[in-house]
Amino acid sequence: MGTLRDLQFALQLKIEELRQRDTLIDELELELDTKDELIRRLQEELDRYRATVSLPGPSTGSAACPFQTGGSHRSSRKTIICEPIILDPETLSALPHRSCEKSPETQRLIQTALLNNDLLKNLDEEAMDAITAIMHHTTVKEGCCVIQEGSSGAQAYILEEGRLEMTKDGVKLLTIEAGELFGEIALLYNYTHTCSISAQMDSKLWVMDRKSYKTIVIHGGVQRLAQSAELLSRLPFLQSLSEKVIEKMCELMEEVQYWDGMRRSANRRQSDCLQGHISVIRDV
Repeated sequence: MGTLRDLQFALQLKIEELRQRDTLIDELELELDTKDELIRRLQEELDRYRATVSLPGPSTGSAACPFQTGGSHRSSRKTIICEPIILDPETLSALPHRSCEKSPETQRLIQTALLNNDLLKNLDEEAMDAITAIMHHTTVKEGCCVIQEGSSGAQAYILEEGRLEMTKDGVKLLTIEAGELFGEIALLYNYTHTCSISAQMDSKLWVMDRKSYKTIVIHGGVQRLAQSAELLSRLPFLQSLSEKVIEKMCELMEEVQYWDGMRRSANRRQSDCLQGHISVIRDV
């Protein structure tokens, strides 16, 4: 009997071990399914982005057809060159605010286009305002090219008035309507355009060049690091740390925004902020 009980006990252990393995397999399969779904969605997003986003580029044209710059639809892999930008402190501190006058409606149109763009929507408010201010306008006559397939350039565009058409090898891909932004990859890279974009009617566009964009972004990053360092240096328990450690901490800090009236639970935590004011309330 003792041997039978031992066998039954061993069998139960094996059954429990198999059950645990089955549970683990189910969990791993669920994790794989989740990752497969994420990959599928990302692939769909990438395909949509490649099919609809116009990629960088400008070139100087004639007075009648002022710009030729990059579009976007990738049917084959093209070389993308990331161009480093070196800016001295004077350039960073003296941003080229050659601000172009714009109506409130135009400012809203530009900022809405920036917020609706996957590449630019995460810019902070100061960068958005600086980009909006620095963009200058150009007009394109009906039939003229804004972007020429095979060209390279360094400008992105927002269409305010008119209508544009994106084509590749003479085949129409899509129509660009007022309020849409295109060519934004040119703000980051030197890219050979795979599509052409031309005006279907007289059109007005707002233009941003790569150097101005990078200057604004770098300047904003330098300012945020300086603000973070100044904030951390005021905290008594961090004052014994070296400047190098403080700099590393600043690089790891992430900006979080709370709108007026939003509540954040911070029981027994000391809070501070770079901008704005907060009220600390303790529930009794």
